[in-house]
Amino acid sequence: MEDFPIELISATKAKMKGPSGDVSLEIELAPFELKIDDDYESVKTSIRLDGIKIPSAYSELEGREFLFPTNPENGYIDGSVYFFAAHSPVDVTKISFGKTESGKLSAIIQSEWILEFERTGYKNFSHIFEVTVEL
Repeated sequence: MEDFPIELISATKAKMKGPSGDVSLEIELAPFELKIDDDYESVKTSIRLDGIKIPSAYSELEGREFLFPTNPENGYIDGSVYFFAAHSPVDVTKISFGKTESGKLSAIIQSEWILEFERTGYKNFSHIFEVTVEL
């Protein structure tokens, strides 16, 4: 198994929806090229996070940090990313929200990508990234 080229992952924006206690986030990633054996595949995908137990009001998120267990522990975020014709799990263990500016809320997300689950040929890895949540 190979190390995944983490430097290719760049979150462009996120959309939040759903009621308090059952929030969903869709985090768009910038398109990238991924080497598979001797070939390259163009990847355009997003991370989907469902069942997030946080408030849905942006005023209640600003400046707050939320911790989550990993799947299958109670309270985990149901997360995945789609590439290689499969949904690979993404466990989010922490979301830290910043300030609201110009109708956008910054967030730092701590994640564990479980790529070995779907036999992608890549090792699991941890990744912390920043994204802007559109209000």
